[in-house]
Amino acid sequence: MKKIFYETVRENTLALQRSQHTQRTRFILARTLVFPAMLIVLIHAYDMGAAAEGMLGGFLLLLFAVLVARHRKLERMRLLTKAYLAVTAGYLMRFSGEWKSLPEDGAPYAKESRPPDRDLHIFGTASLYQYLCAARTQAGRQRLAAALTATPKDLARTRLRQAAGAELLVHPLLCLELEARGARLPDGHDTRELAKELAQPLNGSLKLISCIGIVFANLFVFSFFWMLFAGGSWAIPLILFMFNLTVSIAFYPRTQRELSPLGHMARELRLYGRIFHTLERAPLRGEAFATILAPFFAPVRATTAQSRLTTLAECAAMRRNFVFYIIANGVLLWDLHCMAYFSHWRTQAGAAAAGWLKVWAEVEVLLSLARIGHTREVHTFPQFLDGAVPHLDTEGAMPLVIPEETATPNDAYLAAGTLVITGSNMSGKTTYMRTLGSNAVLAYAGAPVCAQSFALTPMAVYTSIQISDDLAGGISTFYAELLRIKKMMECSRRGRPMLILIDEIFRGTNSADRIVGAREAIRRLTLPHAITIVTTHDFELCDLGREGVPVANAHFEEHYEGDKILFDFKIRAGRCRTTNAQYLLRMAGIMGE
Repeated sequence: MKKIFYETVRENTLALQRSQHTQRTRFILARTLVFPAMLIVLIHAYDMGAAAEGMLGGFLLLLFAVLVARHRKLERMRLLTKAYLAVTAGYLMRFSGEWKSLPEDGAPYAKESRPPDRDLHIFGTASLYQYLCAARTQAGRQRLAAALTATPKDLARTRLRQAAGAELLVHPLLCLELEARGARLPDGHDTRELAKELAQPLNGSLKLISCIGIVFANLFVFSFFWMLFAGGSWAIPLILFMFNLTVSIAFYPRTQRELSPLGHMARELRLYGRIFHTLERAPLRGEAFATILAPFFAPVRATTAQSRLTTLAECAAMRRNFVFYIIANGVLLWDLHCMAYFSHWRTQAGAAAAGWLKVWAEVEVLLSLARIGHTREVHTFPQFLDGAVPHLDTEGAMPLVIPEETATPNDAYLAAGTLVITGSNMSGKTTYMRTLGSNAVLAYAGAPVCAQSFALTPMAVYTSIQISDDLAGGISTFYAELLRIKKMMECSRRGRPMLILIDEIFRGTNSADRIVGAREAIRRLTLPHAITIVTTHDFELCDLGREGVPVANAHFEEHYEGDKILFDFKIRAGRCRTTNAQYLLRMAGIMGE
């Protein structure tokens, strides 16, 4: 049903795009006809001295100005519609599986010192980050990366994001609009430089400069009208014009230094202004969003202050036109007024601008996390349990990175102790562990998880799943795994809740040593504050329960139809009784019948 919704949105948006294209063609045609007609009428009226034709020419001039203004507005809407289509296409890619080709995969945020980043596919190709990311700014992407952690940090923030995300799920069209407006920002926009520039006070006192600008601009205007209507000398306004221009040129190094960055910011500020306006009028009335959006309203109103700044930035950008620079500064000392107004704006609202940009970065995180609810039929916000003893209870859990229609839901009811999972190759053991671990990461981020229900005590996730050697460092696969498990043991001494996931324990050594080492490792990692899940092909490890170690067994099964091996990927209680290695070897032609 959700896919149908976004397909419908896409079709409606395409229809809107076609309508806008038609309107654009009409505006271009109208402007092409009105402009030469206006020139002809005005020239003829001037030559003939016809007042009626002059009025007609004035009307055509006004009409042309209106056409230009409406055409510009239409072009802005066309750009927004284009971004809207791109965002909608991104949602549809989540349904089709094509999202794995998206460029923003968060790979730079992965760290070798954090094994879950790789083991749980948090970052990189086909990762949680790649599926979720709706952030356009660098700050938003960094916040999202920080949120996707295997270690629970700030549960208050997590619950705040859960509440805000739940409210966003009710307004999918609002999410599309916000993402579309954000998509028009420069890719990876660094808001820190913008915030720094807006908060930095101008050097020196501007009182004298402001007074000079006001006095001499008014003197020119007065002398000009005195010349027009009172027969005054034309020399006075000319002298004042040259004086004003000289002053502007004298101050040019400073005004250029102060105003040039603002002029280049005009487009960005205009885009942020529309984002702020959308957020301010959004039907988000919950306490969570009231807390998140609070910097928009105090100490100054973001939309009002930003609108003034956008106008100023556009005025500063006009200075780049040489003719405008000469006339505006000669008449009004334009640069001095812009610099004085910018200083005044910085004093009033400059310090608050960083807070507004942080709000948008947080909203980008919320939009990213809400994508799970927008694109998955089965999802729920997890519940965090209290208590020192770790628990993880879930029904119908599925991995996010596998299409929903092909994923197999599984349950888990885990408490402190160790679960040994056996099963044939490709039966689903590793996927099961990753499902629990990745959903825990999503839970800590404040996102909905892919499950019918999900409840857990906050606990750090430790993993040993994807192990590789390090030729440069002289570390073998087996030794790399030893280091991983050693770190788990060291961290376990802190007594903090842990979720430990170990895949094919000690697979890098011979069977005799593997079994001895695995027995000892499981004993040491079976703790009252840890849930430990171990997958293995060594059935001997299933007997640890008889030795007094609190170990439970579970397994995955397969069945055969002709020359095909089939899996149902459902976890079952007890140990596995079958293997499929020899069958796979025969299927590959490596082993004879």
